[in-house]
Amino acid sequence: MIKLPSPVNINLTSSHFKHELRWEPGPGTPTGVYYQVAVMTDKGTIWVPVSGCQHVQSPLVCNLTEAFPVRDQLYFTSISALLDSQPGKVTVVIHPGFEPIKNTALDLPLLTVTPCGQDLCVDPRPPVEHLRAFYDNLHYQLRIQSNNANNAQSFMDSRSLERVILKNLASGRQYCVSVRISHVWERRKSNYSQPVCAFTPAHYTAGTALCVRVHSPTILFSMYHNMLLFYSGIIFQSPYDCCFICSLSPWRPHQ
Repeated sequence: MIKLPSPVNINLTSSHFKHELRWEPGPGTPTGVYYQVAVMTDKGTIWVPVSGCQHVQSPLVCNLTEAFPVRDQLYFTSISALLDSQPGKVTVVIHPGFEPIKNTALDLPLLTVTPCGQDLCVDPRPPVEHLRAFYDNLHYQLRIQSNNANNAQSFMDSRSLERVILKNLASGRQYCVSVRISHVWERRKSNYSQPVCAFTPAHYTAGTALCVRVHSPTILFSMYHNMLLFYSGIIFQSPYDCCFICSLSPWRPHQ
């Protein structure tokens, strides 16, 4: 009895703990062939059929998200090719072990960097909201880069998604922050994310008042003029029938 062709181009993709298995029929696969998918852990002894994947024909896709419930467990997957007219002809292909915590694709946290007082506040958030609790238990490393002449950079460790406050920064300077996942599991270290930048607040000096004393040529002119200036908010009336027109010079940051 000739065996059924084995499935080919088997591909298990996983992103944020959502797992999907795809494959294609092997060359010469007869019409009517269908497939069954089962999983087993590295400590198990029996294959467990995957719900919804016991008579797969088109498309050749099986959702393994519920079949891999334990994130640090190693799973093996089998794909069996069957044909109702030839019940004895079964071809089984075993997919290599898959451990969700190590093999799923995880995007890096998203960062928001904003001035807060004289410091900068870094607020991480998960790339997908349903994994907030998971991301909140990861360890991270922040890289802080400055736009000074030396392009200095520093690093800071963080163990959650809590706000990080960057202190003792130079005023009026741009800082860029990027993040990576660090030292949690084997092979889980990542590259740094794209930097997010913000300027620290500049220090200002008090403005300087400039006042010019104006004498009124006539009482009527003075009253008229004073009324206009009073309602425009730039005059302070003196008790000696004169006024001061005042303006404030702009605040300028320290150089």
